[in-house]
This record gives sequence, C-alpha cells and structure tokens, in this order.
Amino acid sequence: MSSLIVNVKQKALRVFFDIVETIIRNISGRLGIFLRRLYYSKRLAQCGKNLRIDEGVIIQGAEYIYIGDNVWIDKYCILIAGKVDIQPERVKVKQNKNYPYREGELHIGSNVHIAPQCIIQAHGGVSIGNYCGLSSGVKIYSLTNLPSSHTNEIIHFTPLGNPFYLKSPIQIEENVGIALNSIILPGVTIKKNSFIAPNSVVITDIKENSFASGNPAKKIKDRFVEK
Repeated sequence: MSSLIVNVKQKALRVFFDIVETIIRNISGRLGIFLRRLYYSKRLAQCGKNLRIDEGVIIQGAEYIYIGDNVWIDKYCILIAGKVDIQPERVKVKQNKNYPYREGELHIGSNVHIAPQCIIQAHGGVSIGNYCGLSSGVKIYSLTNLPSSHTNEIIHFTPLGNPFYLKSPIQIEENVGIALNSIILPGVTIKKNSFIAPNSVVITDIKENSFASGNPAKKIKDRFVEK
C-alpha cells in the first residue's frame, strides 16, 4: 500500500512539474528568464550562476542535468537526459573511456552558449566542456537508431516497431566550436580547441586543435597555428 501511495505522489508531482514548465516556457523578456532561472535552479542536479534559459526551451530529465556558470541556452533548444528502458538485446553499447560521468547524465561546463534550435539527447551521456559554443541547429545524439540488426531481421524505426539502437557517451572537451547544423553521433570525443565546420557529421573522434569538416567529418587542418 505504501509503495502505491509513493507512486501516486510521484506521478502527481510529475504532472505539477509539467504544468509549471508549460506555463513558464514561453514567457518572454526578463520576467521569463527570471522565472526559468528560479525554477530550474531547484530542479536541475546542479545549476551554476547566471544561467539564462530563453523562451521555448524544452528540458526533460532535469534531475540528470548539471550546468556550470554563465551558461546561455538560447531559444527553442531541446535538452533530454536520463536513462531509458530499452531491451538489452536491442541495444549495441559502445564504451567511451574519455567520458567520466554516469549513463544518462548531461554535463555542461561554464561559459557555454547553446544557440537556437539545438538538440542535446543525453540518454547515453553527454559532457560539454568550458568555453564551448554550439551554433544554431546542432544536434548531439548519444542514443540513435541503427539501420539494421545483427539478426538480419527487417526492422522499423517507429517506437512501436522493433528498432535497434546504438548507445554511447559523447565527450566534448573545452573550447570546442560546433558550427551550424552539424550532427554529433554516439561514442565520439572531440578534443579541446577544435572546430567542427557547418553541416558536418561527426562519427569518429576528433583530435586536439583540429579544424574538421565533412560527412564523415575529418581533420582538414590545425585550428590554431603556433607562431
């Protein structure tokens, strides 16, 4: 009986959070920024100073999200964190030794700007270092569909179908810039001081101080040249 009461309370609390977030999500101006900062400072696992969340931002799994100081999450971004319940036989798990946190957590360092309409999906784990910038339309997926399965069966991508997944953490080190509409896929590490050119698709690690571009993204040259 007690477990039933606890479950009902948790569902009621979740409904309450959903209502509050729906109300404050689209309030514009300084009032909206103030209300969202006040609310998420209590809901996030960690919230640093001077957090700015603009209107239209959707945050799911706030209790799995850690944010440093001076972070700006721009309009209409989507941040998703937390573990997902998927049958183990339908998930290919790839390790990333560079990722130091737990599965399902999203860690955003200090002095980070996430531009409008970015998506960060951290079901497998995502870490973004200090002084990073994500341009508009960047998409980071630590869990994604696989186009085929090891059993050679015909699969469907719909949630009610029988999809297969790839899950692996993503580590983005400090002072990394990711330009317009680029996509970062599971298991990738982007080393510090690197830049990912617009419309790139990153499926393998990017070395330190790289200017990388393409699909798949590859190092074109050094980003910074020593004098």
